[in-house]
Amino acid sequence: MLKRILVISLVLFLSSFHYVVSAAMKPGEFIVLCYHAVPLKALPGDTFSIPQQKFVEQMEYLRTHGYHPVSFDDILMARKGERALPEKAVLLTFDDGYISYRDFVVPVLEELGYPSLLAIVGNFIEHASPEGLPEPLMNWKQIREVSSRKLVEVVSHSYDLHKGVKYNPQGNEAAAATAVAYNPDTKTYETEEEYSARLEADFIAQKNLFKERLGFAPRAMVWPYGRFNQISVEIAKKTGIISTFTIERGFSGIENLDALDRNMVENTQMEQFISMLKDPLGDKPMIRAMQVDLDLVYDPDMDLMDKNLGKLIDRLVAMDVNTVFLQAFADPEGTGNIKSVYFHNSILPVRADFFSHAAHQMAIRKMMVYAWMPVLSIELPDSELNERLKVRESKDGKVVPGTSWYRRLTPFSTDTAELVRKLYEDLAFHSQIHGILFQDDAYLTDYEDFHPEALNKYAERFGSDVIISDLDKDAGLAEKWARYKTEALIDFTNILKQGVRRYRPVARFARNLYGIVIENPEAESWFAQDYGLFLKNYDQVVVMAYPQMEEVKSPSEWLKTMVGRARVMPQGLEKTVFKIQTYNWKKEEWINDGTVLEEMRDILSSGGSHLAYYPDNYREDRPALNKIKLEMSTKSYPFIP
Repeated sequence: MLKRILVISLVLFLSSFHYVVSAAMKPGEFIVLCYHAVPLKALPGDTFSIPQQKFVEQMEYLRTHGYHPVSFDDILMARKGERALPEKAVLLTFDDGYISYRDFVVPVLEELGYPSLLAIVGNFIEHASPEGLPEPLMNWKQIREVSSRKLVEVVSHSYDLHKGVKYNPQGNEAAAATAVAYNPDTKTYETEEEYSARLEADFIAQKNLFKERLGFAPRAMVWPYGRFNQISVEIAKKTGIISTFTIERGFSGIENLDALDRNMVENTQMEQFISMLKDPLGDKPMIRAMQVDLDLVYDPDMDLMDKNLGKLIDRLVAMDVNTVFLQAFADPEGTGNIKSVYFHNSILPVRADFFSHAAHQMAIRKMMVYAWMPVLSIELPDSELNERLKVRESKDGKVVPGTSWYRRLTPFSTDTAELVRKLYEDLAFHSQIHGILFQDDAYLTDYEDFHPEALNKYAERFGSDVIISDLDKDAGLAEKWARYKTEALIDFTNILKQGVRRYRPVARFARNLYGIVIENPEAESWFAQDYGLFLKNYDQVVVMAYPQMEEVKSPSEWLKTMVGRARVMPQGLEKTVFKIQTYNWKKEEWINDGTVLEEMRDILSSGGSHLAYYPDNYREDRPALNKIKLEMSTKSYPFIP
């Protein structure tokens, strides 16, 4: 397959998973379609070129089924309230500037009276187009010709960002508009300032080129490969861009034009095109996730570590999972208290700069990669600061540093928030992740947190102090205290979300939940966790369905009860991932594969949709691939060994 199409395919995958079911197009909404070349016939394997006959059929479908192609001006006027968008509004966009746009597309659209946007890469036209394109690109004379047409607007596709840049020591490449370049000679990364300057220089170069060659500046930016972040949007607007376009699927709306969703039209059957128009998000996929310890892959010799990664990926591919919760922190001693990580950052030591490479290798194999990260159980290098920020508990009538297994930082301190947010920002800045799985260390027991900053914030909110001795006497106060802490932990993770979304604006967020909390809502006071609030605040809730850990007498009934609880909650089954334990930490032995399989079937037969398991040991084939794949495979039919 053509190299350029391969790159586009990768980036398409990085933006392809959605879990929200689309409704009908609402007032003020429209659908943006993304086309590339429209040749007489498409080359074998080229799914992004639409044969001319098929293109005409698609346009005829729009005409005969009540769709109304609109211009970019129509959208801007609707945004200002000067003109309402018609029902079933469609914006047609064409990337790269293929010759078929001038010779075939424009005449067809003019006959129908349909407007369109043409997005061009300045460097491709000005110098040399890349090899392997399905057909030639237009030259400046031809682009000026089409730009003079009433129904055509030419916009930017960047000057020279339609390429990959190396973004880690292993040499992986990602979209130049969002990847932070790594210099193998100096072994350094671009700073945010250098990254921003590179983008701004590109946008200015394109703007000047447009003025020179076409006589106007572009009003919109179509992100190469659809990749963008808050920084790139801010810089684009700074250089005069009104609106930008992604390749995220879905309807767009006039209320926010910063990054409009755009739906890729592929060379498929007409039924798929119609389905995309009606419901661009499509069916939500069932999640089949493996939670993976990068500690098991680690080796001081990077070549050996890469070989270990290859063995792990072979197992992931054989297991046919579509999601990986990948450990981004280092915990070789299994203490749960994190002193180092596997990515470049400014907060903690780096055990090995390897996470971005591992995530990349999984993503190109069509797996969603969530960075599995601690929330509070972080050991800061500054021991004095670390001690000052620790959670405090009430013990024997005294306030002392927390004694729980997870030695956590208090979520009520602005210092904690700034430090942990920066850690998450560094992770998002230096890796191509799809989302975050918040570790189960985000809890506070009923004897925590009596840190001075926690008590001060409680008093500010409720106008009264927390009297420790009153908590055992006053049930109402104890309930209010528990809910206050539950919401505070959610607020803290929201701060971390904001940090991640600065660099990964479409990232998804999952949070671990103790199984006992979904089974018994009263357990909120024990952990400051609430299932209903989690469903409202996170994209997925990963329930730790660990019957051996909880020592339940009837695991099957216990699991079915949890699924039943999810069924009656709004979006419960849609958002809940049931994670099965495969190792008994109390007995220090692997759980029988048949038992694991039966527990998965208990969940699925009760109506659960999404499954995960932890831990996995690729070296020992634990759990056994030929057993566990029966339920973990994303294929429609069971695996036959």
